[in-house]
Amino acid sequence: MKTCNNQLKIPDQRSRQSLTGSEFLTRQQDTIATLSDFFLRHEEDERVYGMLSRLVRDVLQVDGCLVLQRIPESNQVRLYSACGFCEMDKLETTNWIENPHLQTTMDSSGVIAVSDFSESEVYYPPDRECFREFRSSMSTRIPGEDSASGVLAVYDRNKKNFLQHEQDFLKTIANMLAGKLARDAKDRELKKSESRSKAILDTAVDGIITIDANGNIGLFNKAAQEVFGYREDEVIGKNVSMLMPEPFRSEHDRYIEQYSSTGQKRIIGSSREVTGLRKDGTTFPLYLAVSEFHIDNKRHFTGIVRDITEQRSLEQEVLNTSDHERRRIGQDLHDGLGQMLTGIGLMSQSLKNRLKNEHSEAAEQAEEITRLIKDADQYARNLSRGLLPVDFEVRGLVTSLERLAQNAERLFGVTCTFKEKNAPVFHDNSAVEHLFRIAQEAISNAVKHGLADSVLLDLDADNHAAELGISDNGKGFSPNWQDKKGSGLDIMQFRARLIGATLDIQHFDNGTRIVCKIPASESSYSLDSAGAETS
Repeated sequence: MKTCNNQLKIPDQRSRQSLTGSEFLTRQQDTIATLSDFFLRHEEDERVYGMLSRLVRDVLQVDGCLVLQRIPESNQVRLYSACGFCEMDKLETTNWIENPHLQTTMDSSGVIAVSDFSESEVYYPPDRECFREFRSSMSTRIPGEDSASGVLAVYDRNKKNFLQHEQDFLKTIANMLAGKLARDAKDRELKKSESRSKAILDTAVDGIITIDANGNIGLFNKAAQEVFGYREDEVIGKNVSMLMPEPFRSEHDRYIEQYSSTGQKRIIGSSREVTGLRKDGTTFPLYLAVSEFHIDNKRHFTGIVRDITEQRSLEQEVLNTSDHERRRIGQDLHDGLGQMLTGIGLMSQSLKNRLKNEHSEAAEQAEEITRLIKDADQYARNLSRGLLPVDFEVRGLVTSLERLAQNAERLFGVTCTFKEKNAPVFHDNSAVEHLFRIAQEAISNAVKHGLADSVLLDLDADNHAAELGISDNGKGFSPNWQDKKGSGLDIMQFRARLIGATLDIQHFDNGTRIVCKIPASESSYSLDSAGAETS
């Protein structure tokens, strides 16, 4: 409850001076101006409502003034502000709506003036000790959105005929108060909404960043602060490119300009992996999803970010384990099964020759067994070649892919062709190995899962990027291919990410094409045909 000073001396009616019309108008205008100023400068402040009660009481030269506010979704009211009453604590009750005077006021659009309660057969003051000494009253409802939101009332101990200009003044103050109460209610809801939003943003696991059309940061939640190492005040208003290393920083600025002028989207509405830049200068892999929204017809963007360093480390561990198992199985095939088949082959060859010299009917069967053992030995050797490490430093990517195509034809019995144009010569053997393994896995998928009988490998590069493509004429992937395990696609994605490349899988009615594209900025290679080196 808002009150004015409860110790103020109640003015004696006999000591009051009558005001002329012009004097009352002046005091009324001054009061309205004062309240308007306070309503604008102060939010929900007890001083505002305490001042309102006192000013209204003084201007109308009455003993008391109070403001009652309706309790939402009920027929009861509560005391909101009062001035000029004794025993104020006894006013805080909510069942005053039973009083006919107050109830009529709530239902009326005008002003209810009672010059003398003792002469009225309809109205009487609320049944409270502090009201029993009052004799006259003037009240009006405080308008609300759908119905009255409360009552503004004044009381006097003497019989008093309230004039029209006094009633108009009370009505004006009630309308002003209605606007103030409505704004306060909206402000409270806005603050609640802001508090909820802030709580959600501050407790979100992922970083949330908003920027305007110029790339300037407007929001930077706690998770984002932890990811990048910046405090909020260090980034607000600055360009989001500060969170990116080159060349992504320059590419981002160009992309914003291009999107603003053409509307062409690259990442908006989707997600991708990018490289982030921390405050300490270190870079790290970052998951980024971007969406667009508008405020006042101005474009803004929201970015959801997540540090995936740990995830990538786990992927590397999985990949290392996979490669280790590949090498182990390949070595077992070569040293174990291969040697055993070689020995069995020599024994079967000797047996075949002896049976042939003896003109045995089993000689023909022995010859067939010898041939099958030889085929099995060759098949095991082909498998081991695909599983054992390749000497990329000696062969290079082009030669390795040529051998891969030849081995695929022998191993799977399909047509496998390799074509190269402006082939890159990588200075980093790890990139060569990952590209080779991606091609190897793609061929295996095309034959085993896509039932393809023709596969094409193509390799091309320029000063901006190197691109490895694998196309086949198989049946492609099923609609839920991403949910299936064992297709090797996850390993291919891991390998692409490790070398800073993107892996694009395109599905067609007559086959599939997989493209691994590695930017020049992510690797170091030279172009044989152009002789230009990129780094």
